[in-house]
Formats: sequence, C-alpha cells, structure tokens
Amino acid sequence: VRIILKRKQSTRGGVRQSSFSPALTKKKLETNTIIRRANSGDVHYAETVTAEIENSAKARGTGIAKRSPEYITKKIEEGKAVVAHLKDGTWVGFCYIETWEGEYVANSGLIVAPAFRKGGVAKQIKKKIFDLSREKYPNAKIFGLTTGLAVMKINSELGYEPVTYSELT
Repeated sequence: VRIILKRKQSTRGGVRQSSFSPALTKKKLETNTIIRRANSGDVHYAETVTAEIENSAKARGTGIAKRSPEYITKKIEEGKAVVAHLKDGTWVGFCYIETWEGEYVANSGLIVAPAFRKGGVAKQIKKKIFDLSREKYPNAKIFGLTTGLAVMKINSELGYEPVTYSELT
C-alpha cells in the first residue's frame, strides 16, 4: 500500500494537521505513528476529533453520533480513549470507550484523519482500544456498532462476530 500525500499544514483547535510528501509507505506510516492511551495532555485534540467525526459522517451520509469537544475531553480525562499521532504531534486518529453498567463496553468513535486512511492505522487503533477495554473492564461484553464496511472488515479481522442486539443482552 502506498499513500501519496502533499504537504499541507493547517491548524484546527491548535492541533497540527498535515499531509505528507514524499509518499508515505504503509511501513513508514507504521513506524512514525504512536498509538497509545490518551491522557490529559491530549485534550487539545478534542476539537479536531469532533470536527473530523462530523465531516466523515457528512461525506458518507451516515448517522454517526455527533459528539462535542467537551464529551471527547471527558473520555480522554477518564482514561477511556486511544489517540494516534505522529512523532511531531500531528493528529492521526482516535477512538473511545462507552460503558453501560460496567457490563457492556462499546468501542466507539473510531476516526482516522483522511490523509492517513487505508494505511492500517484504524486497525491498530481498534486493537489498542480493545486491549484498553479488556484491561479496564475484564468481565464486560465488548462490542462495536458500525455502519461502515471498512470498520466491519476490521472488526472481523480482530475476531469480533456479528450479532443481533438480543444476543448481547
């Protein structure tokens, strides 16, 4: 997989956003991307995350739940989120944990910046959020809700099985 990107920088919510040139190979992207549990130092990404979730939903015509920067900030501060960024701090992607009664855990809000899509980052984020979910809620039923074929494929590759709502409860 080869991703060809032109250098373009802008800031959204004080966060560097860029595309890259020369071309990034999947391997190069993997070695330059840091994927980790988000912490309070990452709240500056919240506005960028919410804007990208909204833009992605509009572009695909899907009903992705709109979230506020305050909501994303809360998930970060609670230790219920994973962030991906380049070594220089450029935002790459994000995902968070939603819980119900500690018994049900959804890995929600998976989003990757358009410049970094199709490079394997979403799958890495999904794996990291699953591991975080299992660490924080070892006995919970973990699931994901999605309308996107790409995320369904990732979920399947990571061992998720399609089930009906009644099979969860």
